[in-house]
Amino acid sequence: MARKLTEDRDNLLADVAEMYFVEGMNQSEISKQIGVTRSMVSRMLTEARSKEIVKIQIDRRFEFDHKIQAEITRRFALEDAVIFTGYVEDSFRYLSRLGSVAANVIQPYIKPGITLGTAWGTALDATINALEVQKTRDIKVIQLVGALRGRNLDIDGHGVVQHLVTKTGGVGYFLNVPYIVDKPETIKSLMQVPGVSSTMQLMKECDVGLFGVGSADLDYSTFYSGGYLIAEEMRGLIQFGAVGNVAGLFFNLDGKPTGREFQARSFTISRRDLMEIPVRFGIAGGMGKVKAILGALRGKYINILITDAYTAKGILEMDAEET
Repeated sequence: MARKLTEDRDNLLADVAEMYFVEGMNQSEISKQIGVTRSMVSRMLTEARSKEIVKIQIDRRFEFDHKIQAEITRRFALEDAVIFTGYVEDSFRYLSRLGSVAANVIQPYIKPGITLGTAWGTALDATINALEVQKTRDIKVIQLVGALRGRNLDIDGHGVVQHLVTKTGGVGYFLNVPYIVDKPETIKSLMQVPGVSSTMQLMKECDVGLFGVGSADLDYSTFYSGGYLIAEEMRGLIQFGAVGNVAGLFFNLDGKPTGREFQARSFTISRRDLMEIPVRFGIAGGMGKVKAILGALRGKYINILITDAYTAKGILEMDAEET
């Protein structure tokens, strides 16, 4: 006999999730119980997770390489480095682990009265997914990079800020302008818009910055793979020596700013204001990011690095070869 279910959609999803995760029923059994197809049950379980009706928590115990942490902190004069072991090739699993470690490190900094600036990207999205903090309205979350025109809005600057606001209960301040515009004069015009100028001013008040580290290599660049920049734009930056970016600010392997003409058309926090943020977390990893992270460390774009031991060894080895 089919189970009587509530007409309320969210409660229906909760019923299905309960049958699957608590009672141990399989999807075929559930489909017979509620009178829908098995594929519909699968979609309902996915929807239940996306609405956070179902929350899955995996308490993985991480181990850390304290020797490499000490070496990379000393080598680049960092405030701190958090280097975990257990690198995995699978990008989804890797980002999940990176985000879990980063969230654990960042959580003590997210407290009432803080002004938190954030860029964009998959590493930040994974970090925010793992955050568990006490909600308070007394937190400001500032978007540091203009909107991107790619396919995944969840990892766009606006999406990341909204995600952080949902997690922390804070107030979001959005930068409602595109990251790339047609000419430098457009940047100057947009700077006069009250909502834009006020957000830019708040960037100067950030206590903590959350940053991924993007690669300029087309094989590893989210800017390129996500459709934010075309190959021609990326190759132009590479020709000028770009190896990576933090908050859309591109730099070479020595950490020096590069791509001046491109940067003159990009709407993001200034390098000067970024450097004034007292705590600047860099959350990134993978061998495809080694050059980018090394450039970011040499350029002082970040002062707390969160990555894995495999990536950290690659950074130290490349730095030794280059010096």
